[in-house]
Amino acid sequence: MLKDCTISDGTENKPIIIVNDVAASQGGALSILRQLLSELSENKEAEHFHWIVFVSNDLMKDYNAEHIEIRKVNVKKWHKRIWWDTIGIKKYLNNSKIKPALAVSLMSVGFKYLKVPQMVYIHQSLPYGDFCEFKRFEWKSKFYTRAIAIWMKWSISKNSIIIVQTEWMKEAVNKKLGIPIEQIQVIVPNVEKLYTTTNSIKKAAFSYRLFYPAVPTVSYKNHELLLRILFDLKERTPKLFYRLKIVFTCKPEDSKLTRFFAELAKKWKVDSQIDWVGYISVEQMKDEYENADIVLFPSKLETYGLPLIESASTGKQILVLDKPYAHDALNHYEGVSYLSDSAIVWSRRIEEFYSKSNPPIKPLVSGENNGWSQFIKIVKAMTNR
Repeated sequence: MLKDCTISDGTENKPIIIVNDVAASQGGALSILRQLLSELSENKEAEHFHWIVFVSNDLMKDYNAEHIEIRKVNVKKWHKRIWWDTIGIKKYLNNSKIKPALAVSLMSVGFKYLKVPQMVYIHQSLPYGDFCEFKRFEWKSKFYTRAIAIWMKWSISKNSIIIVQTEWMKEAVNKKLGIPIEQIQVIVPNVEKLYTTTNSIKKAAFSYRLFYPAVPTVSYKNHELLLRILFDLKERTPKLFYRLKIVFTCKPEDSKLTRFFAELAKKWKVDSQIDWVGYISVEQMKDEYENADIVLFPSKLETYGLPLIESASTGKQILVLDKPYAHDALNHYEGVSYLSDSAIVWSRRIEEFYSKSNPPIKPLVSGENNGWSQFIKIVKAMTNR
């Protein structure tokens, strides 16, 4: 079988693995792609295969190698991507006389018309959670949630191996898609080690800094709860209210959702205590972690919650919504408080923090286990190598 799954020109006698990730352009999806490509570059076992990786950006040129081939496909627009993921990739492989031993999707959807073993990395949590509180103007996100759920169910074969990031997602995918639990593997994303930087952020006298490292692309990120917390503090403990700032990694003009939050902040007269820093670089993110007194994370839905691990690695006090993803990520961290979706509960916890002396928190040390090496082992098992 593997003899037929080699590069068509006969220059190599290696099974071909195709990886489809034409959707990755920023954020977590791009981080996952980078992590995989780094593993393919460094893992000696990966050299037993020829990897053809389909992307739609120019960010991956550095990863081309003898056994790694990056091919750019111009399918950023939605209608082009749908065509590519369903019919286009099959036509491309046929025209190029490429016969893969395995097809890997990093985009949460499968390959409906490819008759080869498949692996699907699911990192889109919206169809698997219970969030349904979209704003009226978020009709696109609401439609996307329903559409992607249908697409997943239609395109993912019951024989596929599924990769998820957390135990809660493993159970949710098993229930939603009917994939046998033994075919679902948990691979935890790599977490970059954060080091103390020297670019200390200047604080105003007697100020407190709270940080929420999340972009409000959809309202499940729950920025509104933080506005309610500020309003509660303003009403009950104005002295504390005027001493603190909450840092948002977005700007009011970014989207309809951020404009909604900005208008709400003005209506409730809490906008003076919000620092709209906008999109920030990795180095700036490190500075924010280092200078924050508390990291806030009220998101109602996450596949993994990577910022939680980053925050814990710097030994920060973390206030997080009491959700399964948070327990999966911070199970062994002593500096976390799991809170209900109540502004009063959160504001009182903040008051408690600033009313007493807090001992240093032992930073969370991520496990040395490299999840992507586990990915290579799964590939070997699926291809009988």
